[in-house]
Amino acid sequence: MGLEAPAGNTALDEQARSVLAQLDEVIQSDPQRSALLPRAPQVLPQLMRSLRDDHYVSVEVAARIGKDAVLAAEVIRAANGSHRGSREPIVDLSQAVLSIGADHLRRVIAKSVLRPIFDVRGARLSAMAAPQIWINAEFKARLCSALAAAEGQDPLDGYLAGMLHDSGWTALLRALDALGPQQVPALPELVAPAWSRALAERRDLLFCKLMRPWQLSMPLVAMADDIENNGLAAVRLPLSLALQRAHVLASLHALACDGRLPGGMDGPLMSLPPSVQAGYRSVTRAD
Repeated sequence: MGLEAPAGNTALDEQARSVLAQLDEVIQSDPQRSALLPRAPQVLPQLMRSLRDDHYVSVEVAARIGKDAVLAAEVIRAANGSHRGSREPIVDLSQAVLSIGADHLRRVIAKSVLRPIFDVRGARLSAMAAPQIWINAEFKARLCSALAAAEGQDPLDGYLAGMLHDSGWTALLRALDALGPQQVPALPELVAPAWSRALAERRDLLFCKLMRPWQLSMPLVAMADDIENNGLAAVRLPLSLALQRAHVLASLHALACDGRLPGGMDGPLMSLPPSVQAGYRSVTRAD
């Protein structure tokens, strides 16, 4: 996947090309790239391996979750939220794990354990964008999970792909912050089409390079290879296509919520396959 500025685009001047070149150096440097995000929590791969087994023992999973007080509290909160007002509150972790169901539990664990990756830790751009990046990542994760399941893929892989995709933005903005405000243009310039295209390519590349070493699953590693080799717009694998569609729909949804999408979502949705339309509506109904 090339990292050239868009061909024929005169909006990116010499300073812009210098900034992009410095970003490219960071992206290609293992030490610099690794410093942009926290390391994947060690508990995540272990828990995910257990939860991929449909015959997992809830007591064993509860024991692992119980080692993390924040995660345990989130699981109990989610279990009570699923049965709001229908019975006595759940306070026991093992009961919560059993009650919540495997698919929901997988999402709760992924969301809780990955949340620190998106926390504010940086200067101007990353701090400003962190709350919205997290909102978009959570929405995209649920959407990608639904789309992956509709195509016969593991919904957990879809959820992780959607959740982690925008961590590429988190990493990229932290890299821009590290360059200093003297070099980086103001936000209105960064969201202009020329910059947006150039930065989006680098976001995707950072996402692939940061996620691949975590070895969350073979399909996720294959997806990272697919995106890095072909670009998100030209991916070929089913899981990659689920992420591509989830990204487009999540972006349109964000614009619609912000009042910047004329005519709402009906036009863009009707042009997509029925399974994609159904996946989008199932997620938006859950909001």
